Amino acid sequence: MTSPGLFRGWGLLILEFSGLRLLATRPGWSVALVLVLVATLVTSAVQLTQLALTLANVPVSDRRVSYRLAAQHWVTWCGVLVAVAILTVPWGLWGLGSRFLVRLPVPASWVNFVGLNRRPVLMVAAVVYFLIAGIVLLRGPHYFRRLTPQLTQPGSIWQMVTGLVTGGGLTLLWLGASELLVAVNVWVGQVMQAGRRVVASTSLWLILMGFTLVAILTVITIIWSWTGQQPQRASYYRRPIWRLAIVAGVIGLAVVGQTMTQTPQFTTATLISHRGVDHHQAVQNSITALRLIHRQRPTYVEMDLHETRDHQWVVLHDENLQVLAKKRVTPHQLTLRQLQRLTLREDGHQAKLAGWPAYLKTAEHLHQRLLVEIKTTPQDSRGMTRRFARQYGTRLVRDHAAVHSLDYRVVRQLREIAPQLKVGYITPFNWVAPNVVPADFYSFQRISMSQQFLAAAHSTGAPAYVWTPDSHAAMTRTWALGADGQITNELTRLRAVTQQNPEANWWAVVQNFILSYV
Repeated sequence: MTSPGLFRGWGLLILEFSGLRLLATRPGWSVALVLVLVATLVTSAVQLTQLALTLANVPVSDRRVSYRLAAQHWVTWCGVLVAVAILTVPWGLWGLGSRFLVRLPVPASWVNFVGLNRRPVLMVAAVVYFLIAGIVLLRGPHYFRRLTPQLTQPGSIWQMVTGLVTGGGLTLLWLGASELLVAVNVWVGQVMQAGRRVVASTSLWLILMGFTLVAILTVITIIWSWTGQQPQRASYYRRPIWRLAIVAGVIGLAVVGQTMTQTPQFTTATLISHRGVDHHQAVQNSITALRLIHRQRPTYVEMDLHETRDHQWVVLHDENLQVLAKKRVTPHQLTLRQLQRLTLREDGHQAKLAGWPAYLKTAEHLHQRLLVEIKTTPQDSRGMTRRFARQYGTRLVRDHAAVHSLDYRVVRQLREIAPQLKVGYITPFNWVAPNVVPADFYSFQRISMSQQFLAAAHSTGAPAYVWTPDSHAAMTRTWALGADGQITNELTRLRAVTQQNPEANWWAVVQNFILSYV
């Protein structure tokens, strides 16, 4: 059932996918990266054609037959590969997801629209995703039969479900085994002084080899389900198997070496208190919280501003006061004076809602630098950003404060009006090249964060902060990625994490490596 040609094809694909991972480490496109990408797409089409013919017991005397079939149906193959790429991006795209998303050139207006309307956009994206998945599941065998006319019958729904379940089960086994290796590295970091890097490198190599094996077996199983063939005993060629294993192992060493030596890792991090709190010690965004958190000397205290009915600003995160004040009103429905009379309650604490003038005055008295997030709503007054820049831009520059926002229109206007002010862009999720939304710094969302987005930000000269890692594990993994700063609700914990010995935390590098594949 197997042949030396298939083994050579798998070896070539392993080489090409590894080449893509290594070449895509640095930001931007290169001739080598484009050439390897095109070669990978061609090899994928040929290998899948060859695999289908082999599984269907169709005699193929020469691999050139598969090349001719792939060339005859290149348009359909492009559609198939694009669909496969879309379906696998949420699952890591075989370790290449963030490496290509960070190169996605999207107009800033589109990025801003998606960021401000992320819930409906995500719902639409989910519908499109499941629609494509349904087409691939139900019609995939028929399209595949066109690509390989020698196939006599398409696969059944039951075969396809079996193939997907098998692939999912293999992936879960790999993930479970990989997490066991992470646990081993945690233990080694705690009890051993020497050999930590060796254990981490070995773990990375085993994880990569396991992923490679699972990926190949999953592809074989799914293609089998599309060919409509019955299970049969495989006949293997031992020499090609060993050659393939040696090729994969050597290439894996290159990937592991790049992972262990890539920079930055475990850099000195800027400590930023999210909404001025540390482990629920006060009401978020309150002046009381500001005074308490200042004692811990964070680099910045991050806080939020909303415009009020009388075109002032109040220090508040939510667009509605239902949660904190038990009142169904928004800042735009009340004046600053009315808002300052409200009492907020959270985690057993209470405090008056703070106005921006009083909050800023307190921060200046404490000599505490602020990271101001400007919230926007459809009810904001025209010229709100310009008015804020005129009133507070020079003052914030003097205070060495910074401003960031989820609304890129605010970022762009502030940079134009107050060029001396440090202005950043907040990403609700990371999916495009940072240079399409120029900023002085970036506040990246944690869950979809990767070292490629950090490198892309650094290539523009901009620091990269990450929000909001709160657990010890999340903080350590973010620290291992090399983020310039972390915005957290647990400042004391973050300080303790960043004061650890990096050599005791190679487990975080291993964990980040696993997450790059899922």
